[in-house]
Amino acid sequence: MTPSSKIYAPNVYLFAFHACNALESQSNYPVEFTSLWQKCDEILQTKLAVCSKFYDSYFHKKDEPVGRRVKLIDRSKVNGRNSLPFAKEIVVDNQQVPVKGFAEPMRIDDSYALGLQIRIPEKVNDLKTPAVDVSIFKEFNPDNCLLPDFVQSYFWQTLLITAWLSVEQNREARADSQFLKNLGKECLENLIFGDNLPDFCRQGELFGSPILEYGNLSQLDSYCHVIIWFFNSPTTDDIWDDTRYSDFMDLFLYRNKILRAVQDSRKLYAVIREEYKQIELDIDKTFDYLERDRAGQRQSKGAGLNEEELEYLETQMIKLPQRAVKYARMLSDLQFRENTIAINAQNYQDKLNQISLDITASKKYNDSDGDLSFFATFSTQNCPQFQRQIQADLGYFKHGSGLLDKAMEAIRGVVAIAQAYRDAKLEVTIQAVGFGLGMAGVVAGGAPYLIKQDAPDRKFYLPLLTNVQIHPFVLVLLISLSAGGAVWFVFMFGIKFKHLLPKIKQQLPPFR
Repeated sequence: MTPSSKIYAPNVYLFAFHACNALESQSNYPVEFTSLWQKCDEILQTKLAVCSKFYDSYFHKKDEPVGRRVKLIDRSKVNGRNSLPFAKEIVVDNQQVPVKGFAEPMRIDDSYALGLQIRIPEKVNDLKTPAVDVSIFKEFNPDNCLLPDFVQSYFWQTLLITAWLSVEQNREARADSQFLKNLGKECLENLIFGDNLPDFCRQGELFGSPILEYGNLSQLDSYCHVIIWFFNSPTTDDIWDDTRYSDFMDLFLYRNKILRAVQDSRKLYAVIREEYKQIELDIDKTFDYLERDRAGQRQSKGAGLNEEELEYLETQMIKLPQRAVKYARMLSDLQFRENTIAINAQNYQDKLNQISLDITASKKYNDSDGDLSFFATFSTQNCPQFQRQIQADLGYFKHGSGLLDKAMEAIRGVVAIAQAYRDAKLEVTIQAVGFGLGMAGVVAGGAPYLIKQDAPDRKFYLPLLTNVQIHPFVLVLLISLSAGGAVWFVFMFGIKFKHLLPKIKQQLPPFR
């Protein structure tokens, strides 16, 4: 076994985050808020096989303390500690190696946070523990129980691996620029079983020691965030204390909230895009329903919309506002994700600034020791890119709202014109009937004076039917109705001719 395959005092930290209080509008939030604690119980009892009373040691939902940031462990049940400790021993190279750790449940703002540490301590009874092979990580993650597929935390998780480098490994790292990357890959392959290893992302330095990051931000659906931090400086060990651990808990929470919002925004983008395409198709279908040739026929004949067309448009007038509200809610959800990214990006950067100030204020570290550019890249480069993408999506999809508004306005205009045309046509018909009835009344009133009444034996016959006798009353009624009908016909012909006159003038050759 070569020195390069051994590490000293390896640690694995799991930072997992879950929703605590769901908004009613966020229907995709998990309903079961305690599932993160239940998963922790499974990891401790079933996977790691340590004697754990985690379930009995934390405050349950109804008993949780109030506050923005509270530790949910019941200190009275863990000897006054802020976390639940556990320990066991495993056999490595025919040696008993102690494994220790703790589980710490917390609530930070509106989220639950689980801190789980599994480690081989640096010393036992003031004696240094031996360096162990990187295969030790298999004991820390049986059945991939520390990975997202098993933990299933809503706001995802981060795995942080730390280990000390030996003098020989530091020498090799200075001689070979790929040494640490290869060692990190070896650690990762032993920690994670299977082929779905996260991709290498970048390498840098933090608190004076080299650090590597894994995980592809362009594949969030299968994203697994792992950080491997190789200690090779006493300064790193000095800075990395309980306070920094707590700060990293906050950092990773903000980071994972951002990535969750980004993933949600991509899913919303796909849904809104389909809705936008369907809106365009439905609007085109609505106006294609009123075919141009039929519209021309209606115009030439002076006819309006028929009952079927008018009913169809009135139905669309009812459906489109509902659709516009639904679409606006989708855009609002997308805007909500952008705001989430902006808020948590600012929180992330503020936390980095605070950590840097704390380190530089101590006066015992160099300026480079407080350099957090490795983590700052996420807030200065990635987050603005996420926001620009959502802003571009919003800018494009907002045209859908305008399209719906214009469609509703156009349909209302068409229906209003059709109704106005019908009202005008009805008014003309009423006028024509009124004129006809008036003339019929006049004729009926004057008809007795046209028919001589001094000959009681006088008889009237229908024209061309000399053998069909007609009563004088019936004759008067026929005369009045005929007069009324003639007046109605002349009136309607005049109205029709008035509409046709401009078209006749257009068809006539120009006068010279």
